[in-house]
Amino acid sequence: MRCTPKKTLKRILDSGNDYLVAVKGNQGQLYAQVKAIVTYRQAKQPGLTHQAQQRGRLEQRQVSIFSAAGLDTQQWPGVRTVLCVQRQCCHQGKCSTHQTYYISSVVTTAPVWMAMIRGQWSIENRLHWPKDVLLNEDTTYGREAKALLNTSLFRSIMINLLRLNGLNSVASALRQLANQIEQIFLLLQ
Repeated sequence: MRCTPKKTLKRILDSGNDYLVAVKGNQGQLYAQVKAIVTYRQAKQPGLTHQAQQRGRLEQRQVSIFSAAGLDTQQWPGVRTVLCVQRQCCHQGKCSTHQTYYISSVVTTAPVWMAMIRGQWSIENRLHWPKDVLLNEDTTYGREAKALLNTSLFRSIMINLLRLNGLNSVASALRQLANQIEQIFLLLQ
């Protein structure tokens, strides 16, 4: 059974949970609708700006909150909020600005949204990026869905084992443990 946004969001809501979903350019109609809401409507509440200096970069994030009125609730069940996060990053005299859009079934305040979105990016950076880039999960293909699920699960277990053993950088851990069978078995104990 193919997973569709409608089915996925309905399952999330039916389980008593809420969702926060990033809206990307490849979601043509939804992306256009969300971008129009952000462009032409007034934000529901004052936005929040957060500024931080880390890794030699100055980052400024601003979250703006909008009502999701007008979005198709048949396609996007429970949608109540549209978010726009504008991120400006300056590094070595070069600045770039990027906007990211989200939809959610939750209505809350800008500080809570900022924390949730930062938490979502933490998951992206600490789990999805290593799986996709370092362990080539996106290029893995196969016919058996269970085999693909098992290899994805194995990758997650491996990343967790590395981190539980103090190896926070997956890239350096892979280099350090290459051809070191004894050390790899020690991680399992």
